[in-house]
Amino acid sequence: MAINEIYRSEIALPIEYEKVREEENHKAISIEKQRRVSTRTFSFLFESRDLVKNQIQEMVYLENVKTDEEISDLIETYTDLLPTERTLSISMFIEFESEMQMMRLMKELTGVEDQVYLVFDGTEIKATPEPGRSTDTLEATLQYLKIHFNNDTLGKFKNCHKCTIEVRRRGYEEIGKLPDDLLSQLKSELN
Repeated sequence: MAINEIYRSEIALPIEYEKVREEENHKAISIEKQRRVSTRTFSFLFESRDLVKNQIQEMVYLENVKTDEEISDLIETYTDLLPTERTLSISMFIEFESEMQMMRLMKELTGVEDQVYLVFDGTEIKATPEPGRSTDTLEATLQYLKIHFNNDTLGKFKNCHKCTIEVRRRGYEEIGKLPDDLLSQLKSELN
């Protein structure tokens, strides 16, 4: 079950949203800054209800979606990005300095989404990537990951003092420390 499901009544039509768009995007950018952890090659955005709602609203606006059915379809599509009471949802961005670098390194990074771990106080949870986003050749510089907790790992996470997100890909061994504020926020969102 998603935390605080997003409802159709919360999504404005493009003409209404246009009036508050700048303010809403400033809020979303501020939230993103607090919920993003970056390493040399990757950044990890720990999704929240507010961020997912903003993404839906932006899609409605940019695609000029006007019918309830189309808006409901977008909500359904983006609902998979919502964290749940026992699951963190992470958008993993593979960042390149140039298109030339991206073309050169994409093949080398195929499957990197299968080598991401959340590590805290001697415990680690391997991230589960969204199926079908990557093939024999990495095709997406954005991967969606889930961190699933059981009773034991959830208890340990809620009591941990340090947490990192790690990529364990040969040549791309990278570690990002979750800031204390983000760690506290994530703990409060899980049950």
